[in-house]
Amino acid sequence: MNIIPFSYSDDVKKTGSKSFFMLLGIMVGVLQFSHFMHATVVKAELSESKKILYLPLKVNAAAENQKYADMADTIFSSAKVLKNNQMLDRQSAVKSFNYRKTFPPLLSQIISSFPSAKNYDYVAAGSLTKIGSAFSLDLTVYDVGRALQTTTTKKQQTPVFFYADANSDAELGNALENLLDQVTGYANRHALLETIKIKGNKKIDTGAILSRIKSKPGEVYRYDLLRDDLKNIFQLGFFDDVQIHVEDNEKGKIVTFIVKERAVIKKVELDGVKELKEDEIKEVITVKTNRIFNSKELRESIDSIKKLYKEKGYYDSKVTTNLSYPKEGQVNVTFVIKEGPKIYVKEIKLVGNTVFSDRKLKKVMVTSEKGFFSWITESGVLKRVMFQHVAARITAYYHDEGYIEAKVGEPEVVQEGEWLFITFNIFEGNRFDVGKVDVSGDLITDKNVLLDLIQLRSAKHFSRKTLREDILRITDFYAEKGYAFAEAFPSIDKHDDARTIDLVIDIRKGHLIKVNRILVKGNTRTRDKVIRREMEIKEGGIFDSSALRRSNQKLQRLNFFEEVNVSPEPTLEDNMMDVLVQVKEKPTGTFSIGAGYSSVDHMIFMAEVSQNNFLGRGQRLALQANISDANTRYNLSFTEPHIFDSKLLTGIDLYDWEREYTDYTKDSNGFSIRFGYPVWEKWYLFWSYGYDDTLLDFDPATASQYIMDSAEINYTSYVRLGLQRDTRDKLYDANQGAHYSFNTKYAGGLLGGDSAFTKLEGNASWYFPLFWKTTFHVKTAAGYVSENTGEGKLPVYEKFYLGGINTIRGFEAGSISPIDPTSQDKIGGDKMWYSNLEFIFPLVAEAGLKGLIFYDIGNVYDTNQGWDFSDIKHSIGYGFRWLSPMGPLRLEWGYNLDPDPGEEQSSWDFTIGGSF
Repeated sequence: MNIIPFSYSDDVKKTGSKSFFMLLGIMVGVLQFSHFMHATVVKAELSESKKILYLPLKVNAAAENQKYADMADTIFSSAKVLKNNQMLDRQSAVKSFNYRKTFPPLLSQIISSFPSAKNYDYVAAGSLTKIGSAFSLDLTVYDVGRALQTTTTKKQQTPVFFYADANSDAELGNALENLLDQVTGYANRHALLETIKIKGNKKIDTGAILSRIKSKPGEVYRYDLLRDDLKNIFQLGFFDDVQIHVEDNEKGKIVTFIVKERAVIKKVELDGVKELKEDEIKEVITVKTNRIFNSKELRESIDSIKKLYKEKGYYDSKVTTNLSYPKEGQVNVTFVIKEGPKIYVKEIKLVGNTVFSDRKLKKVMVTSEKGFFSWITESGVLKRVMFQHVAARITAYYHDEGYIEAKVGEPEVVQEGEWLFITFNIFEGNRFDVGKVDVSGDLITDKNVLLDLIQLRSAKHFSRKTLREDILRITDFYAEKGYAFAEAFPSIDKHDDARTIDLVIDIRKGHLIKVNRILVKGNTRTRDKVIRREMEIKEGGIFDSSALRRSNQKLQRLNFFEEVNVSPEPTLEDNMMDVLVQVKEKPTGTFSIGAGYSSVDHMIFMAEVSQNNFLGRGQRLALQANISDANTRYNLSFTEPHIFDSKLLTGIDLYDWEREYTDYTKDSNGFSIRFGYPVWEKWYLFWSYGYDDTLLDFDPATASQYIMDSAEINYTSYVRLGLQRDTRDKLYDANQGAHYSFNTKYAGGLLGGDSAFTKLEGNASWYFPLFWKTTFHVKTAAGYVSENTGEGKLPVYEKFYLGGINTIRGFEAGSISPIDPTSQDKIGGDKMWYSNLEFIFPLVAEAGLKGLIFYDIGNVYDTNQGWDFSDIKHSIGYGFRWLSPMGPLRLEWGYNLDPDPGEEQSSWDFTIGGSF
């Protein structure tokens, strides 16, 4: 057995990671020299391949002897395998050997008749025999070297036999070449790799190791290739040592890779961590317990820890490792961290800026000097990832302000102890104004329509940011018309003398794209049609990017899915595109029990069982209960948003409500049938029919006559018609958008019942986002109700009452109302209006806690009054809002600016939890 004089081993367990890297560097140098030495040996061995003397074949083919003899001689003479060999010409062979007798002759006879045969390693002789249309080829090979070294005649003449067959003349040539290949392979078997074996592996699969080995059995044995194989195995990272053992047999060389597996990681520990959290560090390291130790992963983990510390400002931190071996085959890894001081930016100096002040440019930068609140804001902390973009951000700012020649050099950084001093050198250049602006190329509409999309036309100074936005608007315009792959290329002509820039945007529309198929994936519960009916693009229709975005928004608003992604997919046809709707379902059935509190109802207990995607059809079924000191409500509702797959919404509600007011208690039950239909953009038309049976409970000795008259009105049959539009970005805690609602309720007449009235109500809210994530909210509402015919047909509970957290704060709920002069009961009014002005600002943004200040104004008027805007109620106050885990929380205090006798000067309003 031979042991190749090189191996790869990992001495980390003895020397530690630092010593290992030094040893690895030395070893690589040694191996490079070893590679040169062994490459030389390999070339020498291959250049000295065994010499073979071939005797012409004896041909047994009757009349065609000469034909096949010439064919065999030609192939034997021209074969590439005979590069260092020789074939005796047939004329010399016939003179030296008797082809008519037994053939081939013995080796001793060959050497006797042809003494030069002793200069060859092997002698081959044989015959070609034709049997019908087939051929039999036989070749006898003598080992000359072995025969000359022995004296036993028998050993001298022990040959090796090779055979080949051919079924026709056409196959004969290939058979002869195959026979030569066999002989050459046998003669040069010392240079062939016969078998590759793996030993020593217990945890690592043999197949995984063999996949890294390029040497193959049957190929020429090469030292340089084996050396690469050894390195490839070692680079798997699973072994401490890899060696190669080689031995010879009759068929070639047997190569065995002997591996020594690394230990399994038992523990991973951190030492020296003070400034960061250990969990934060463990997230970035790849060395994990119960995995095979890998020095490459160790190095990567060290680099990741250093990078993390740099990102946190600890730029001079150092990381080393200690390895210990508690048991055979186990290793404990300890990362030893020496935390350097936190490095702060002491000063950022800008040189060369004359147009913009340092203060303005520093607002553009993502890093700044250390300030008083650095311990909170981390201002001044050196963060290389952001720091590298500072120059680009300053440059972009100049370019957006017309200084398109401006350049910012690489920062000059000087460290003095724990402080950094940074200098940016700025070249501003000249400012350029906007000159001529035009469009060219594939225009699908009037040129002026496209020019109106370019805001740069109305700008005084050239801006690259505005140009990018203009290009996006143009391509979006084309995409909305079906040209999904439209491109716009700006061409800029700069005039240095006039300091102006002419702009031409060249448009290439590409193919008009149609929708091939709409593919829905990921829905396991929701039916395809529920998703498809929300799509505003249709199969076979023209592609529209804006419709694609609206479809995505509509699917999101269903609230059936955790994730929704509507994206175009290319097809084999240039003018067709698939639309892929990928969704991830989320639970839509809920069962909730909760509690809340409000200043009106006091403790509230709530329960709800609902399914918002009933049977995967997009229907909603809900049973709700709401019980408090002053209110008891039970409600069963069913909603079908698209009856018969149309846009028509239908629904039904069954309810039983009891409500305690200041002067009476109202107990009602009934039902309503609802309808809704989208009419234009986001405007929604709704109408309904309802029937209500109401009983009033009161003290007849003290009650107002209005209340006693209303007790005789039990049945209300009514229709409601309304219009609504909602563009808010969120249902709760909106930041922008608007909400409008207008509705009319009509009772009596042909509908029957005891009531007969018409009630009009409307409200509008606007949300305006302001600076520092603040919001300004304006809400205004008004209402009017009147009897239709006769007297006593308008129940007191259908009139208007204001006050409380949802109308005018600073007043108790329902306290703003006309009063019966006789009983002093609140009897409601037939007209009302109110408005809320709110300034909302974040307090703890991460927790969703916000504060607000407000001004509320409004009033309620009775039948004998007009709209007297000189008689108003108004209040100011402040409050807090939080979208808590229990539901929306509101705590608000209002101050009555002009209280009437008997009215409270101020009041708190508080509510938490949902409401039905």
